[in-house]
Amino acid sequence: MSLISLVGVRKDFGIRTLFDDLTLHVGEKERLGLIGPNGAGKSTLMRLLAGLEPPGAGERRTLPQARIVLVNQEPEMDPERTVLEQVFAESGEKMQLLQRYTAVSDALAHASDTDACTEALLAELGSLNERMDQSQAWGLEQQIREVLDRLGIQDTQRRVGDLSGGYRKRLALASALVADPDVLLLDEPTNHLDADCIQWLQGYLARFSGALVLITHDRYVLDQVTQRIVEVDRGEAKSYAGNYAYYLARKAEQEASAQATEAKFKGALRRELEWLSKGPKARSTKQKARIQRIEAMQEAPRRQAKGQISLASNQRRLGKRAIEAEELAVWATDGAHQAGGQPLLKNFSYDFSPEDRIGIIGPNGSGKSTLLDLIAGRRLPHGGRIELGATVKLAYFDQHSESLLGEAGTASGKLLDKKVIDVVKEAASTVEVEGSQLSASQLLERFLFPPAQQHQPVRKLSGGERRRLYLCRLLIEAPNVLLLDEPTNDLDVQTLTVLEDFLEDFRGCVVVVSHDRYFLDRTVDRLFSFDNSELHRFEGNYSAYLERQAALASPKGTTPPAAVPVQTSTSSPPPSPGVTPSAAKPGAGATRPTAAAKPARKRSFKESRELGDLERQLPTWDEERSRLEGLLAAGGSDYAALEGLTLQLSELLERIHRGEERWLELSELAG
Repeated sequence: MSLISLVGVRKDFGIRTLFDDLTLHVGEKERLGLIGPNGAGKSTLMRLLAGLEPPGAGERRTLPQARIVLVNQEPEMDPERTVLEQVFAESGEKMQLLQRYTAVSDALAHASDTDACTEALLAELGSLNERMDQSQAWGLEQQIREVLDRLGIQDTQRRVGDLSGGYRKRLALASALVADPDVLLLDEPTNHLDADCIQWLQGYLARFSGALVLITHDRYVLDQVTQRIVEVDRGEAKSYAGNYAYYLARKAEQEASAQATEAKFKGALRRELEWLSKGPKARSTKQKARIQRIEAMQEAPRRQAKGQISLASNQRRLGKRAIEAEELAVWATDGAHQAGGQPLLKNFSYDFSPEDRIGIIGPNGSGKSTLLDLIAGRRLPHGGRIELGATVKLAYFDQHSESLLGEAGTASGKLLDKKVIDVVKEAASTVEVEGSQLSASQLLERFLFPPAQQHQPVRKLSGGERRRLYLCRLLIEAPNVLLLDEPTNDLDVQTLTVLEDFLEDFRGCVVVVSHDRYFLDRTVDRLFSFDNSELHRFEGNYSAYLERQAALASPKGTTPPAAVPVQTSTSSPPPSPGVTPSAAKPGAGATRPTAAAKPARKRSFKESRELGDLERQLPTWDEERSRLEGLLAAGGSDYAALEGLTLQLSELLERIHRGEERWLELSELAG
């Protein structure tokens, strides 16, 4: 039985059509994940499901008694309510019963035994007891406490209007979870949550008894919570009956099939071009139709290429020194250090090398973004020093993308009135990508901005599209040091995958602040975690860090998994075999880790995948070599065929040689 149905829905905004004849059903206990490029209409689809956006055509059907709650990216709340009042605002029957039970209990506590109302209150209390038993509402108070505590909501008497945007998003999420609706619609719920909160939310959603429709860039949450994926793109909604891993497997099969079809297509096109080059003299209708077909075939690859993103670009050379931090200290506000307040960061020393892939993790408000601001020069330290290498070209992808996402009328908001293409041209009119010169317009097409959209003002872009444009503008400036502050916020999964691939091939230093576990696992091999204004160093990705933390928290006597111990940032790393630790600089305090002391480089995700492919391909190539050698040994009188076999064998032997060399190279890297 469907709780919500969209049937034959069309939605457009002027010349841009988001959906046409779209049909989507949300059933009882559904676990549905919505994915697709930024601007494809995922958030609009959520509002259509919630009944907050009218369809241009088609209809929306719902069960009359179904309670539907939407948490969108910018929740609207009454600024005059207190936090607690907002939590109760979306309350369902259980909450109403609990509130009434509390009120009746208080009234009875203040009533005298001879009060005429006492008997009526006792009767109502008995009825409430029975109804709360039936609806299992007794655990609601504990549930509310857990939700508020886990989401970091503490001062329940604060005005909603006094809260930050991130706090309001968490409050809206808490209100929705406590409401326990029949259908829960969540649009990027993990934004503004730290890693511990995300882990808890993942478990909570897995236990949620109602239907769930989820938009999220956190692919671990998507994989663990959903049971059906709906891909929204170019006005269509394609359904995949499985979680995110199932979706990826099906997409890989579809791409493999498409590549095989494309290979056949190219063969047909080559034969047609050969025919055309002969210049047929006749002008029959049949031949004219064939020429038109060739022209259409030549145009097809260009149409198919649209929507492909490539971020590979030329990069500036980076010297041996990227960033040098020595005894850094910073307080939340100026003057706090003089008043004896608690610092956000103290005694941090580290030399960032050109090859570093570093993730910064810690609770909200611990100082992660402040550290990036210090590196970028947006903020001065209260103690110590920080210096950039002479060859550093730094790009800072900040959390709020202020240069593109400002309010109208402000200095940053002036960009909102500029055309999309002009924003890119301000950085570069052309850029070298994969050995070719691309114009600003061609580059934007690779970033999923079609020509019609390139000449629209920035203000017409969705939040995710603006972030994508901001990223495009930064990367075409060819930086060699990247600072990424919550880069996964508001970016679609497709863009994130390409960004991760780009970072694997990026020849420069990368420092990432993120709560996205999947993104950190793919992009970093060293972590600094904030703990009481100190940074502790861990060698490995985020999953390895979580395993180590779990082992440290396990009962005594258990054997923790092998891992590099967490170290403070001010101490030197353990020396590699045969490497002598560098001496500390006089007066510099603790020794800073240096590039010479770095452990052997680990295989990246892409290299591990390449190694696995080679291990599958090499035996197949050996079998093919044996087959070709057998055919040549058999001989024969067809010399043209023998010549062809000889050429095939020569090419295959060269491929095997290159594959074996690459296999040895990858095998020597740490796994």
